[in-house]
Amino acid sequence: MKAITIKILSLICALFLMSSLASCGAKNDTKETTAPTESATVSTATEAPVTAATDVAIETESKASADNDLVGSWDFAELSGMVYTFNEDGTGSYDMFGEVMNFTYEADGSTLKITFTDEGVDVPTELAYTIDGDSFNVKDSLGNDTIYKRK
Repeated sequence: MKAITIKILSLICALFLMSSLASCGAKNDTKETTAPTESATVSTATEAPVTAATDVAIETESKASADNDLVGSWDFAELSGMVYTFNEDGTGSYDMFGEVMNFTYEADGSTLKITFTDEGVDVPTELAYTIDGDSFNVKDSLGNDTIYKRK
């Protein structure tokens, strides 16, 4: 029981540290939309499934791209020794100065959902993030940026 308590406290400290550190960074949330023009033709019933399939393919490709950009190890830029490792299979670990916490994750290019698991106890968290080259920027619930660099 004491080991679980220590690990949960370590996890809480790691999350607090991530949320309390502020760094410089910017996020560009722009979405392109296309309005139909006056010269648009009337759709037939056969066009709808093609459009729906295309939308699903684009969304799946976008998610796969977001996950692939995240895969690898990321070291905290301001203090080495705090490392996120994201595996292709949706699992990963957070190493905070030798204390390793395992997790599962889902990423969609802007939101990172991490569930830390320790001896049957799940601790979910959701963070906004961006990746710019070798920089992984995590935005905490207070709006502070935490920058990690690709290892």
